[in-house]
Amino acid sequence: MIRTLLLSGAFLASVSSIAIAAPKNIILLIGDGMGEAEIALTRAYESDGKAGLYVDTMKSRGSVIVNQLMVEDPTKIQFVGESASGGTTISTGQRTSDGRVAVSAFDGSPIKTIMEQAIEHGYKTGLVTTSAITDATPATFAAHAQNRYCWKTGDEACSTHNDRPIVEQMLDLNVDVMLGGGQELLPAMAGGGGTVEQKAEGLGYKVIQSREALLDLKSGTKVFGVFGAHHMPVEWQGPNGVSADIVQIDQSRTVIFPDAVSCEANPAHEGIMPRLEEMAQYALDSLGSDEGEGFFLMIEGASIDKQTHIAKPCGTIGEMLAFDRTVEIAVNYAKKMGNTVVIVTADHGQATQVIYKPEAYTGTLRRDHIPGLYQLLRTKGGNELGAYYGTNNINDQAHTGINVPVYSYGLDNPEDLMGVIQQTEIYTVMAKYLFE
Repeated sequence: MIRTLLLSGAFLASVSSIAIAAPKNIILLIGDGMGEAEIALTRAYESDGKAGLYVDTMKSRGSVIVNQLMVEDPTKIQFVGESASGGTTISTGQRTSDGRVAVSAFDGSPIKTIMEQAIEHGYKTGLVTTSAITDATPATFAAHAQNRYCWKTGDEACSTHNDRPIVEQMLDLNVDVMLGGGQELLPAMAGGGGTVEQKAEGLGYKVIQSREALLDLKSGTKVFGVFGAHHMPVEWQGPNGVSADIVQIDQSRTVIFPDAVSCEANPAHEGIMPRLEEMAQYALDSLGSDEGEGFFLMIEGASIDKQTHIAKPCGTIGEMLAFDRTVEIAVNYAKKMGNTVVIVTADHGQATQVIYKPEAYTGTLRRDHIPGLYQLLRTKGGNELGAYYGTNNINDQAHTGINVPVYSYGLDNPEDLMGVIQQTEIYTVMAKYLFE
């Protein structure tokens, strides 16, 4: 794509036009908690293990080492990451510790993000997520805080380090498109008086709260869209919302395996909430243009992670499929427009395991052989699929320290994100593409 700048006056006599570089765009897609196991679970359910996902067709791929710094001593490594530290590593190229949003693990000082740099260079910007818009991953691109939960005025988390509310920082950064959950943010008071909603409107944002409003919105509108009170409801659920659970036993403590079940649409989402791909498509239509420097867009499939935390494999599968459809939209956009790089990755690993019915080689299979949470699914092809969760915290499933995938399209040197790489390298590749 080449744009031509027409000149006039004396210079026109010597040269009628000059070619200048086309705008450069990056579409970064982060599947929160999207480890290989979450992808495998989805692939198995949807296509019985065949390479049926769109990400399976992406030939440029690598494996990302994820770790973070320790809170107590940031000179030391912790080998399991989380969303705030992982998002910060991707957005800044620097590691931090648990719960910190684009700030140093050593002194809490802010670290400039790639989105802030993009704005300084004249790029348009966008954030799309299925979590509350102020949740850790989007926040790490557009705010700075030592406590990731300082979302709005009045949150107790804001008092731990005197952080400025994340929602106000994000609005002041002047991101062109912000779409996600978090209607609870709007009535909160903002610095300088008035509510967050009034602040957004004062900064020129169109505030919307429904799928219909999004679908009717004119592209190019500066928008702050929040759908659902907190995080957006997920697309799929288990029958009647049931999750994996401790296996049942008979009087002799012998395991009684559950019947295989199929996933179903979540009535809290179906037709009510905008789909991830609808939000992404609006962002692409709004940010994509021959004018200006180009754009930087981050799209997050947030509840791949959140459903895994609560051992709900159907929720994870539905969100993974929505994310996969959105990846396809992004790559098709890049193929059509040119000068667009698509990077797909995860911030950290999660707890899912795909297993079958465990066997006892001697004696009877008892509950203490299956100490975690188990759910048996019936795949689209009619096969049984066992989902297991064994990283129990007091009230959820803990992250794991596995590598996560990275896929790319459109890089001049795709090998930069192939093989085994450090998570910091993703920022380096993005910054080189946009700013050099």
